[in-house]
Amino acid sequence: MSTATPGPRCPRCRRPLAAWRLEHCVYCGESFPAELKQGFDAPEALKWVERPALPPDVSRKLEMMKIVPAGAPKKSRSLVTVAGALSVPIFGAIFYLLYTLVRRLSPTTAILVLVGGAGFLAYLAWIGVRSSKV
Repeated sequence: MSTATPGPRCPRCRRPLAAWRLEHCVYCGESFPAELKQGFDAPEALKWVERPALPPDVSRKLEMMKIVPAGAPKKSRSLVTVAGALSVPIFGAIFYLLYTLVRRLSPTTAILVLVGGAGFLAYLAWIGVRSSKV
């Protein structure tokens, strides 16, 4: 059991004060009389804590951060991006050559090769666009 004395209570709802600095109850909205908080100390959490001053160079950097925008550095093209961009025309040529070879034997299978190749190229392009946004 705690031996600490309870703080003031709301005159209408009888609940302890939830917000010490407000002049009304946060639960029922009742305005507090002026003498309600007299005789009670403010909670320890509301006491002022003196913080040490910042060094001058840190203060200057903080001020510069407020004034000068920190532009995002430009991304350089990586080897993977270049290889991905080159793979689309290479695979396009491979699927076209495969289509022309299969067309002589079976026109139905050639259309399937063409559709599959277009789907694969669309997938490669989609992966490339998605990776460039990141």
